[in-house]
Amino acid sequence: MTDRSTDAKAAHAPLRLAFAQHIVDKFVSAQSNAFLLHGNTKDVFPLADNGYVPLLDFLIRDLIKPDRPSGPRTVIVYDPATGIAFHNPADSRLIAREIGEERLQRILDTSRTDILTAISALRELTRLNIRVPLPDTPDKRIRKDFAIIIRHGEAVAPAARGDALLEADRLKVLTLENWFSDNRFVASSDIVLMIAETLGGVHERIVDLPYISAIKIDRPSFEERKRFIEHVGRLEQVTYGVAADHIAHSSAGLSLLSIRQIVRQASYKGEQITPEIIFEKTKEIIEKELEGHIEFPFLTYGFEKVVGASRLLKKLRELVTCLKSDDPAVMPIGILVPGANGVGKTFIYKAFAKECGWIAVVLKNIRGQYVGQTEQNWERIRSVLEAMSNVMVLYDEADTEIAGRGPHTHDVDRRLFGRILAMMSDQANRGRIVWIIITARPDKLEPDLKRSGRAGEHLPVFDSEGEEKEQFLRHVLHEAEIGPETFSPETYAEFVSLTERYFPADFDQLITELKRRRLVDKGLTQESVIEEVRDFIPSSSTRERLQQELLAVLECTSREILPPRYADVPREIIQQRLSELQASLGAR
Repeated sequence: MTDRSTDAKAAHAPLRLAFAQHIVDKFVSAQSNAFLLHGNTKDVFPLADNGYVPLLDFLIRDLIKPDRPSGPRTVIVYDPATGIAFHNPADSRLIAREIGEERLQRILDTSRTDILTAISALRELTRLNIRVPLPDTPDKRIRKDFAIIIRHGEAVAPAARGDALLEADRLKVLTLENWFSDNRFVASSDIVLMIAETLGGVHERIVDLPYISAIKIDRPSFEERKRFIEHVGRLEQVTYGVAADHIAHSSAGLSLLSIRQIVRQASYKGEQITPEIIFEKTKEIIEKELEGHIEFPFLTYGFEKVVGASRLLKKLRELVTCLKSDDPAVMPIGILVPGANGVGKTFIYKAFAKECGWIAVVLKNIRGQYVGQTEQNWERIRSVLEAMSNVMVLYDEADTEIAGRGPHTHDVDRRLFGRILAMMSDQANRGRIVWIIITARPDKLEPDLKRSGRAGEHLPVFDSEGEEKEQFLRHVLHEAEIGPETFSPETYAEFVSLTERYFPADFDQLITELKRRRLVDKGLTQESVIEEVRDFIPSSSTRERLQQELLAVLECTSREILPPRYADVPREIIQQRLSELQASLGAR
């Protein structure tokens, strides 16, 4: 890091990483000298000599460069677990001469057990005026500025809402706030770099300070991953089954450390690394890293397994063509998928993801039980999703998972909802992330989520009817390994009548029952099928399902996918039916 008086040419010297250049630009232009680094902070980063080091070493060696003659710096690293440490022991001797060895030792000892004392001491140290001679002109002395790196910012300035902050934590936050707002510090050439995994883990009073710059460290880009794959391949002497470009593409979302772990494991086993191995390991590592908040469903089928829903499939095939193009402008941002419970919404849209060739991701259990945990979970999820490409986010049961902004909504849920909307609206994600919002109760979702520019395409799933229902019934019998041709016309008519009120989830259960009957009886007959159908009691929530279906009709944005029974019915009539039904259900 250069002194603020360094000329513009030095200020715009090329840096390898965007976040590092951002720090330099902010510091040299005197916009800020306190920085909060968050995001991919536990990774390794490239140096000019093609080596890779942890963030702490990268900041010192690539940014601060403490031994630069024109701007020497005293580098101090503070870790709440180990206390204050000097990067160069000679600097501790300089400070000991200023404040006394005994006092300095007392500060170092206390800093290992008391965070408040440590940050107060760091602030006092930056007020010292330690001057050293210039190498070429010994008679001229300049101030040796301070560069302070604070690790684990979540512990130093813990997040809290309202009055939930402990008194000791409140004093930590106030001390940091006073320090970073002090005119003497702001006008100096000192720099403080605080490191935290997530922005949500740091107290909002620190994050919102006008004198501190929060800078996100993104997960490695395609080019950064490719360069590292080539580098680590040479070190570990592994054989790649394909070019580094393909490996880099399959590792989207991974940190460089995770890539190194995969390569070393392959090297140990003597395996050849392929995109398939990388992708499977990527899913495993990300699921573990995000503690179960993300799941990669195993997609084994496409539209060939979807029976019926021909109108919807026609529309989805058009979207598949758009999603396989190179033009983000023709790709959907989000799709709202209304429909009654058990109608097959998730099943069909997983097939859609498979047809597109996109990675399907399921979000779950985002809310945390501790203060700030929900925000931290979302930051980590967003970081992974944005680092990947061609991701289809399946948000099932969205009416219970995405709360909104209602007057009775908890503050945490409102903030989470706002963050989801912001991510959906980010044009940088268009063509890279598609949201599939699945719900049986679209009326419980906020209009902001359902509008154009977010989940603006509403493509519901309806029960089959007519020829498609007949096709579905034959599929059920085929799955049970008994052909419709073995039924007499009378028996088949009875089968159709008995299953008239079934919906896809009921048929799935019926198929299971029939397979069990086949196993027990060593076969199936038309009579045993009818016995099972008579014995099976489907869901009795007929009125609730009708309410959900009418809501799907009202939400639908494509007339061509409406079933014939609704296609020509005026919306006013549908709304009237829904209102009457909701009144009878008690407006549930």
